[in-house]
Amino acid sequence: MESVRSAVIAVCTISAVKSIIGSIAAASKLKCQITLMLDLILAVVLLLPIVNGFKEFSFPEISDYQMAEYDSSNDVYADSLKMQTKKNVEDVLSEQMTAVGISCEKIDVEVNIFADHSISITKVTVTSEDFEAAAEIVKNSLGSETEVINGAV
Repeated sequence: MESVRSAVIAVCTISAVKSIIGSIAAASKLKCQITLMLDLILAVVLLLPIVNGFKEFSFPEISDYQMAEYDSSNDVYADSLKMQTKKNVEDVLSEQMTAVGISCEKIDVEVNIFADHSISITKVTVTSEDFEAAAEIVKNSLGSETEVINGAV
């Protein structure tokens, strides 16, 4: 704030001196040279606070920000990915069962998403009249290590 105050005083002083010289000096080469010098000094005085402001300006350190603020977006993404994957797998299994003529009331897939964003499906609950055939389709699609639980029990 002090630099702005001193800049305003300098501008006023230079403008007053320039006005006095303009009214005293006749239209001569000396008057033009003095006016040019005062204009240059005025430009320097006006630019000095701006240049000093740029010197004092610095970007904040990245370490000042806590990354915990962004963890919630990762959680939202992971939950959304989990729900969408669950829905997609359930839809595909339902279509496969319908294609072979198995009536399936409900399919519930347990989806696990790890930190490296890999997906694991280890358990599927199937509610169907022909559970054995439905379980066989699930194991053929998702792997023989997938646990298939009868939801009708």
